[in-house]
Amino acid sequence: MTWKPLFKPYFIENINEGGGGADIGPLEKFGVPCIGYEPDGQRYFDIHHTPDDTFDKVNKRELELGAAAIGSLIYLIDKYR
Repeated sequence: MTWKPLFKPYFIENINEGGGGADIGPLEKFGVPCIGYEPDGQRYFDIHHTPDDTFDKVNKRELELGAAAIGSLIYLIDKYR
């Protein structure tokens, strides 16, 4: 079963195996399951990994949407994998 159609209406259907990065890559060595969520990059890198990258600058709505996307994916993995 492919899950991409479930996420397509929300423009978060770009699901690929592999990837990683400095934030989660080291965990993979220990067998930790990792998901590399890629948010909409329009504003993401304006302050990402800068001194202004603090929690008070997080857009609440964007955080909620990201949490919903990851929560949905985890649910599907738990139920169907």
